[in-house]
Amino acid sequence: MLLTLSKGSAIMVLGVAGVGKTSFGKILSSHLGVAFIDVPELVVKKRLYSSYDSRAQAYVVDLRKLSIAVGSELRGRRGVVASIYAFKPRGVEVELAIVLRMKPTKLIEVLRQRKYPIDKIRENASAELIDQPLIEAIRKFGEERVIQIDVTGRKLDEVAREAAEKIRRGETCSMNQQIDWIRVLEESGELEELLRFLESEKESF
Repeated sequence: MLLTLSKGSAIMVLGVAGVGKTSFGKILSSHLGVAFIDVPELVVKKRLYSSYDSRAQAYVVDLRKLSIAVGSELRGRRGVVASIYAFKPRGVEVELAIVLRMKPTKLIEVLRQRKYPIDKIRENASAELIDQPLIEAIRKFGEERVIQIDVTGRKLDEVAREAAEKIRRGETCSMNQQIDWIRVLEESGELEELLRFLESEKESF
């Protein structure tokens, strides 16, 4: 896939909470010399939410307002957008969606370190296990515009720099990885324990 960022175009950086979207997106945008938009920051700054869910410790985002706001930010500009939501900014062409992936067991560690509520840890680990971010990105942007990268145990600055180089060379397809966490976890003997954690009321894993 040949990718040339034109005016009013974006690269979406997607994935569940904890995979490193913001850090990756900032570095990628810096290497490409384009704007960077961190959706959580924009949501708070421009009040693009309908309410705050205290149980989930998260804002309930108004996706229509978000689409308009990001479209406005990128009007006549090039940019990288980091978001947990697969959405199309209004009036902006999404030329590439990069879905960052992380092994669910490692993701649980990261979210625990960030003091996420246990139910949010389960929710995000489950979504990662069943490829939900990838499926949503393909549904929104089409398979030909979506790639996935496993960042488990990797330095995000190195991954982002490599991604920028391949984007500039029009070699985005070579970044795409085939990821099957169920097979990986079965082979490592971790799957049954992970499933028990996801289905139980206990916090231990």
